Amino acid sequence: MTKLANELNEQFKENEISLLFTLNGSFFFFTDLSRKLNMPIKIGTISVSSYLCTQSTREVKFYKKVKKPILENKHVLIIEDIIDKGKTLDTVYEYLDSLKPKTIDIITLADKQGCHPNFKFFFKVPNRFIVDYVFEIDDLYRQFDQVYTIKNN
Repeated sequence: MTKLANELNEQFKENEISLLFTLNGSFFFFTDLSRKLNMPIKIGTISVSSYLCTQSTREVKFYKKVKKPILENKHVLIIEDIIDKGKTLDTVYEYLDSLKPKTIDIITLADKQGCHPNFKFFFKVPNRFIVDYVFEIDDLYRQFDQVYTIKNN
């Protein structure tokens, strides 16, 4: 986490940035990372999903969009918990881009099997459902301090 924060502090050292984190998944990751940043930051949240339990609904649904005018002509960092196939995040990116930010970067805690090699991530996870620090099923199991995989059935 410190290494990533140092890279971001160097990249944006003379700039104010807007951190946008996805609810509820990236809350702990966002909190830990943002405490290590030195530049002025504005904070926003977005809530979006394309899953119900462990099944994709194949439809991206926004539960909360950005309400504050913190993105226009700003450097925006999207803080995400995990990228699976990337459909949800692609939709979020398109929506945020319509709000005219200066730049958009995406940082995710985990990447499933290299779906999006352009994003900064901490580790790769197998193509299974996992729960822990930020990963959940129906908003359960985030309190774990280790990573667990969910067995089918």
